Amino acid sequence: MKTSPAIVAIGLIAVSCTSGISHVQTLPLPTPNPTTCLFPLPVAEVQMKALQAFSLDHQFNHPVFGRLSLPFEDTFDVECATNAVFGEAVFRDPANAHDIYLHTFGEPFTKSSVYRGRDGPLAFSASFHLHLAASGQNTTVTVIASNTEVVNGTRFGVGPCGPGWGDNVQHVRPTTVEEYSILRYLGNYLGVTNMPNVILPTQTVEKPSG
Repeated sequence: MKTSPAIVAIGLIAVSCTSGISHVQTLPLPTPNPTTCLFPLPVAEVQMKALQAFSLDHQFNHPVFGRLSLPFEDTFDVECATNAVFGEAVFRDPANAHDIYLHTFGEPFTKSSVYRGRDGPLAFSASFHLHLAASGQNTTVTVIASNTEVVNGTRFGVGPCGPGWGDNVQHVRPTTVEEYSILRYLGNYLGVTNMPNVILPTQTVEKPSG
């Protein structure tokens, strides 16, 4: 069977063509951010108010990570035990009955303060599992990040709609910056005013010349 030149060309492009991909630099944090916080409210109230805080209406007016232009997402999709799809596996555990799952369908929602490429901060995406645990009349909230990725340039490949250019997505480690940002967002909605600022990298990376 003969292979057409067009198919061969597409195959070569898919293998060899990339754009804007560079070494991913990781800026260290002075200390990790906390990913767990104790809130002075019972677990049922924290869950109810968390669902309000992360509702689309509230996020639209107060984006968790601020408002950025496309291709960034301003709002997270929120799931709980009664409507879970992407976070369905989380809610199989009865201990997670009061939990919340946030995601953006894999789309980036912020520029990373930790991961940088040749042209600066890389677009960052992740999903977040907020685990709520009763501690007497208080509630401990732990934020667990998963599917943590950055967009590092573009790559030619073959997708569901055929050949074309798409994001070059790379897996990275969670940073604690995004997890604590979500904790502070929730804390602010709950009226907690004494949470420290997010710890960010103090080191900067010089942009290569040439």
